[in-house]
Amino acid sequence: MYIKSLHSTILSFPTSHYISGWKLVARTTHLIVFLITDSDLIGVGEGTPYSTSVVDDYAKTLSLARKIQGLSLEDALDILRSSEYGEFRRRKQVNYGAYLALESAVIHALAQSKKAEHEAEVLGGVYRTEIPVTYTIFLSHPIIMSLRLEEAVKSGYRHVKFKIPCNLEELRRLLEALYSVRKQHSEEIVLRADANECFSTFEKAEKALSIMEGYSVNIVEQPMPRDRLIDMAKLRKRFYPVIEIMLDESLRRPSDIELFAQTEAADAVNFHPSKLGCLTITREAILKTQRLRLKANIGSALMTEIGLSHYLNLAASVPRLDYPLEEIGLSNLYGYTILTRPIDMIKAYIRLRNVNYSNIDFNMAEKHEIDKMLFFYTRILTTASKIIKDLWH
Repeated sequence: MYIKSLHSTILSFPTSHYISGWKLVARTTHLIVFLITDSDLIGVGEGTPYSTSVVDDYAKTLSLARKIQGLSLEDALDILRSSEYGEFRRRKQVNYGAYLALESAVIHALAQSKKAEHEAEVLGGVYRTEIPVTYTIFLSHPIIMSLRLEEAVKSGYRHVKFKIPCNLEELRRLLEALYSVRKQHSEEIVLRADANECFSTFEKAEKALSIMEGYSVNIVEQPMPRDRLIDMAKLRKRFYPVIEIMLDESLRRPSDIELFAQTEAADAVNFHPSKLGCLTITREAILKTQRLRLKANIGSALMTEIGLSHYLNLAASVPRLDYPLEEIGLSNLYGYTILTRPIDMIKAYIRLRNVNYSNIDFNMAEKHEIDKMLFFYTRILTTASKIIKDLWH
């Protein structure tokens, strides 16, 4: 069975939430790939940009599509993997979104060709069909965030991630509000503070973690800038085992995992395929992390239900799930669904499910499709103005 054609488009959805340091996320973009085989099987994949623009990822998708069109599904899988591994060695920046969208479409088609019930069977096996998920609280007023925590606990969530302010006094007020909710409940709840590289100096990071330690925060994610591994190793040594250090932005390529282990900079690593591209590469990196006696978390990139389905299958294919899956999809967070039958959460779990071409609501998808030529035009103008500015200075 070979790949007859590939088609791609870009969807975009308005959002309104703040991550750590009060950075606004006003819109998400999604690269969607449709793969058609000579047997008319249709594989669907999704990728989101990470440290690149969706335009760059779209252009990369077109380039990679030319390489795999006409190949068997198995050969296409090998080409995508070897090509991305080559870029990890040669390039500082990789278009993860392009590799993720294309490889997940190939895996989706391959699962259908093998008559597999779930894509996880192609990835490495089905170890669970009910996937526990994390509750995420975006940065807001402490009262609003404490109400969200109350809602999470009552809904059965046992792992709650929350964004934090970089200002230490604001951080203290937020933690007081969250702690007042937590102490009212006897259930064991894991609180994970995501700093998004908030604290630029070791002294400030140490003060922040000392405050968090006093309010029973269990995990701090990426407390310092991504390249400050030695300082984060000091933080880990200072606060272990009360607080775990989880690295996120520091991870840029699979080989980084050995560096984390060697420097003892982390207890855990946050993976989402939009950072490492191919699902198979992400899965291998997760297993490698666990062999090095670190924990692995499967993160979130706010995907449509197409990407959510692939994340669910990735979580199902990992023998040991150290933490609940963080990705819950735009549909569960903002109500944006592109399926005729949405993927819903029930009591902090999502049932493993594949997305089929026939389930996609194309009328809804078309409402969020962007004008790619306008995007390219904007990109050209932005690049040109930057070049002129650099020359002027």
